[in-house]
Amino acid sequence: MIDIAPNHKYGLSLKGPVMPAAGTFGFGDAYPNLVDLSLLGALVTNPVSLRRRRPARGRRLAVHRDAFVVHTGWPNPGVRTVVRDFREIWAHLPVPVIVHLLATQPGELAQAASRLSGLSNVAGIELGFTTGVSPRLAVDLLDAAREGDLPVIAKVPFERVDQLAPHLARHGVDAVTLMSPPRAVLPLLSTDPQMPIARYLRGRLYGRALFPLLLNALSRWAGKLGCAVIACGGIASPEEALACINLGAAAVQIDALLWRDPWLLNEIARGVGAPQPLTKTEAEAALREEYNGEETL
Repeated sequence: MIDIAPNHKYGLSLKGPVMPAAGTFGFGDAYPNLVDLSLLGALVTNPVSLRRRRPARGRRLAVHRDAFVVHTGWPNPGVRTVVRDFREIWAHLPVPVIVHLLATQPGELAQAASRLSGLSNVAGIELGFTTGVSPRLAVDLLDAAREGDLPVIAKVPFERVDQLAPHLARHGVDAVTLMSPPRAVLPLLSTDPQMPIARYLRGRLYGRALFPLLLNALSRWAGKLGCAVIACGGIASPEEALACINLGAAAVQIDALLWRDPWLLNEIARGVGAPQPLTKTEAEAALREEYNGEETL
């Protein structure tokens, strides 16, 4: 068992280190015939807000080779409806549920977190911060999420890892997810040969190219925050998941790559369960040897 919230009075124990990232796996009803939930450590839900959010207008996806940008607006029916529709499903899942809450306003977040208290098999909250959140507001949001009396995980934006991760750790967050995907822009191609690029889409960037950026963040912060770290970003194989664990991640989340290949969750969960990962000291030594002394961790 892996306890990613050992300092919380309830803890948050996982039987394995692999889980889907928020926004990739619905509310527990997705991929029923493709993913064996019993292989996972937990299920992280789609993002949820206090009130209903509508989808973003216009095009929501732009693809360029192996990278893609997504702008959805995080549509969801609101926490009351989500709890009503899925509480029974959650109660009977073979793994604990971590509800991902959109962290924008402390008052709304406190109400949403309170609605999750006491629900069977709901074991934790993951906070999704906006890129522009200030350190002070981030702490206020963390305090608001504690109204629900569940362990709280902070998913830190890529652009703010160095600032927010240690700050939230000092204020007692139970675990940190590194990281929310960076913001990026891709062109939207048109069918008009006179104007092949009609406009651009700004949104969250996904793809395998995020993986080296994730390893860089882990090498800087895993094992140094005083709380568990969950790795998220471009992980596409058991070997890549183990590379994150080698650098000190307690668990890993598989992100929007699942949209292309849901079976990836089974593959990674089975693969991570077999080999024995390196210790963090061994991993750091291997990296130093690979860089031939030019860069150290």
